[in-house]
Amino acid sequence: MLSRRIPSILPDLSFEEALETTKIHSIAGVLTKQTPLITTRPFRAPHHTISPSSLVGGGRIPKPGEISLAHNGVLFLDELPEFNKSTLEVMRAPIEDGIVSISRVNASLTYPCNFMLVASMNPCPCRFLWIAR
Repeated sequence: MLSRRIPSILPDLSFEEALETTKIHSIAGVLTKQTPLITTRPFRAPHHTISPSSLVGGGRIPKPGEISLAHNGVLFLDELPEFNKSTLEVMRAPIEDGIVSISRVNASLTYPCNFMLVASMNPCPCRFLWIAR
């Protein structure tokens, strides 16, 4: 519940950020007729079974993935240890660079992906507590 409230306490989107975010959602085909311009920061919470290509984007015709759809907003990964290692590894370069590059036979595209990453997990079932000293 706390992670869903983070976009509401972040600063409002500037006009340029709103246009950039709207363009990404339009390319992905998730923009609705009721909201032709996205004016609130996006919140994305993909399920832990998401594939690496769905997370970063791709397909025969490369489309933005969850990390680009979270651009200028929040990407929430619930149950972080449940995500496949390969799925988490594909986020390394985009997080560092702020962009994701997708190369396919038909095209090479670059999408922005500057987002706040928020993750949660349950305590370890072994009941050992790691205390920072």
